[in-house]
Amino acid sequence: MGGTPEGWIDLTDKVAAVTGAAGGIGKAAAAALAGAGASVILLDRDLAGAQAAAEQIGGTARALDVTSEDEWASLGDWIEAQFGRLDIMINCAGIALKDSVGDESLDNYRTIFDINVEGVLSGMALALKFMRKTGRGAIVNISSTGSLKGNTLMASYAASKAAVAHYSRSAALEGVRDGNDIRVNAIHPGLIETPMASVVYDIYSHVGPPDVTRDQFTTDRVGRVEEVADLILFLSSDRASYISGTSVVIDRAANA
Repeated sequence: MGGTPEGWIDLTDKVAAVTGAAGGIGKAAAAALAGAGASVILLDRDLAGAQAAAEQIGGTARALDVTSEDEWASLGDWIEAQFGRLDIMINCAGIALKDSVGDESLDNYRTIFDINVEGVLSGMALALKFMRKTGRGAIVNISSTGSLKGNTLMASYAASKAAVAHYSRSAALEGVRDGNDIRVNAIHPGLIETPMASVVYDIYSHVGPPDVTRDQFTTDRVGRVEEVADLILFLSSDRASYISGTSVVIDRAANA
């Protein structure tokens, strides 16, 4: 976490779950939430990676394949037994693959949408189940600036992230039904220094080396995971109590 003034954000007694928490934005988000006092559940299909992250930042690791309905159901039962509540849900798990509109095979599309869209929907469904009991909570979904315009080499990825943003807005409307105070927001990071950035460099390798690709996506530098994590922390807290149903771009004006 980049750091906040002591006491400015206090998540003591809050329970937070983060998918994709073994590394990248997910790990940084888990660290930021734990640093603000939350009890954090680190979720990832890479259990060893999640456990290593949990040992570093504090928290509890649990294996989760976001495409498995059975594993989501089991997770819900476990959270109920261990904590009895879930106040914050951060959906970070995602995948990027190369494909274009008109490709003969739909395999990449199906894989991407299973993880990036259905995984987020399942995460929100689990969170809403708990949050409706307490009448409040915060959900933050990771979209992408790639969803804001067409992409000839990552068409399904961009489309999946657009779906995440739209579902977030719909969930935000659901969040205030029946007098609840459940906020749902989406974040659109630009190119961030994560393992997924390496995938992007590979996909665009025909353009040139990584520094050339970076110039295609950023104004002056690649973003840091801690910078995204600070935004996640803010949106998860009561400091953002009047922010819901929005999409926040964090890319240093690269898409301006």
